[in-house]
Amino acid sequence: MIRARPLLLVGLLSLCPVSLGLAQSAPGTTIVLPPKLLAGQQATLAVLDSSGRLASAAVVEFSGGERVTTDATGRAVFTAPAEPGVLLARLPGRGGRASATVAAPVPNPADGVQVLDSPAVVSVEDRLVVEGTGFRGDANSIQATIGGQPALVLASSPLSLVLLPNPRVKPGPAQLVIEVGGRSPGPVPITLVSLRIVPRENALKPGEKGVLTVRVRGTDQRLVIEARNLAPEVVHLPRGNVLRVTSSGGAVNEALIEMQGVRAGEFSVSVRLVPGVSGLPDVEAARQKLIVARQMAPEDWQERVSRLIRRIERDPQDALQVRDELEKMLAEIPPGEFGRQLEAAWRVLIKR
Repeated sequence: MIRARPLLLVGLLSLCPVSLGLAQSAPGTTIVLPPKLLAGQQATLAVLDSSGRLASAAVVEFSGGERVTTDATGRAVFTAPAEPGVLLARLPGRGGRASATVAAPVPNPADGVQVLDSPAVVSVEDRLVVEGTGFRGDANSIQATIGGQPALVLASSPLSLVLLPNPRVKPGPAQLVIEVGGRSPGPVPITLVSLRIVPRENALKPGEKGVLTVRVRGTDQRLVIEARNLAPEVVHLPRGNVLRVTSSGGAVNEALIEMQGVRAGEFSVSVRLVPGVSGLPDVEAARQKLIVARQMAPEDWQERVSRLIRRIERDPQDALQVRDELEKMLAEIPPGEFGRQLEAAWRVLIKR
């Protein structure tokens, strides 16, 4: 069976050392809708059970009162509302909810299949969203491969797809290929990564502080990783039960999750890759260009560039302030190749 689940560490907190095992998480039953629907057109949804498996015979009710039932593949075809707006979906009596935007048809749409937006970095353990035009609402009419392996089309509409990588796919640089009715926009480059929690050698005692190490395979980029504490009565994470950390980057790419023991008992922590938000600049690419710029910077510029790099490392979402500071520096006409590297970083942050 197909599963779509973040990585989970399960262990024991006790007064003596224990061996920790790795397992997968078990989120609640989930409705997977394509994020964008086309008014009046077909679309496909999927339902995942509490173990992340595709669930057959699941009843999904929409905000207008209509209902559909998933087939043996755990998916169901439905028709989007005729008017633009927001479609709500729920699992009656089971608590799962989801929503999607309903867009109005575009007059004289462009012919063919186009990919307009897709993530640059994808976790092999998680699903990904692709936005474009020329897709179809019947997921069975769409073929997709990621890293040369067939990918499962969980949900689809003419405007967006939700894909799940094949479990056999290998981390590293890869290509996403989508084909609809024999037409394809061509390969889209992506990077596949996997996350692995390194088990602690010793148990964490009540009151003791320690860290879990999350190892990233497939890229040397710094990535944002979200850790979720599923047993807060046994262990604490800093600042609540959800913690976001940034991996170190480099050949040994790791993220450290701080935790503190509360009492003896079984605990579990799940981790997942936080995908880049569509429409936002690639701050990691800007950071890399600033590192190159610092290497060739005149002495009186080096600390200013270092401050920008530290700001990005401290808060990757602080792109607006970094961009504004770069504009001030560029107004001083920095010399030669150093100035060109600063401008390159600035262009990344304004998405040009």
